[in-house]
Amino acid sequence: MLSNIPNKDGDGELEKRSILYVSANPLSGLELRDYLGQAGCRLLDVVRPNSDILAWVLREQPDLLLIDVDTPSSSLLESLEVVVSVSALPVVMLSRNRDGHLIHRAINAGVTCYEVGTIGQVELGVIVDAAIAGFERLRNLTQAMESARVKLAESYRIDRARSHLMMRLGIAEEEARAKLLSLARERRRRLVDVADSVLTVPLAMV
Repeated sequence: MLSNIPNKDGDGELEKRSILYVSANPLSGLELRDYLGQAGCRLLDVVRPNSDILAWVLREQPDLLLIDVDTPSSSLLESLEVVVSVSALPVVMLSRNRDGHLIHRAINAGVTCYEVGTIGQVELGVIVDAAIAGFERLRNLTQAMESARVKLAESYRIDRARSHLMMRLGIAEEEARAKLLSLARERRRRLVDVADSVLTVPLAMV
């Protein structure tokens, strides 16, 4: 952390995206705030790469993690994996290293956007917008996949309960389906919860 960074929260400052900046050789506070301000961002704090980045992220709750290093070390990439798994957020990495293998490792560690160059050489605003948009799209896809997985699992349990009723009561498929729906209405419970009851309690209790 750099204590000489001035606090200049002006009008509209809180509406900007909050950035936690990770760098071993950060710019001066005013210069850094200028670059971030032009990109529509505000600086929360500056953190050294060998710091407990996860603790900083949990405390500051940034909108984005901006890492500016010559070459990301293995320990930094390992830290990022933990950060992203615990507190999902977009990560932009600025590096002077063009090595494809290293870039691949960084992406696998959770870096949303890897750019070659310094903070003053890149179009930071565009990069931040792209990183946040890409992160949101990936999160939405992940949530959609999880929702589909849950619905598929629930459908499977309902089908099993229907088959169970057909076998135990000697009734047709449509009658078993109607019985499940009737039980759900009577008990004011979700259909899948009634299906679970059918599969786990004695038939007389159903």
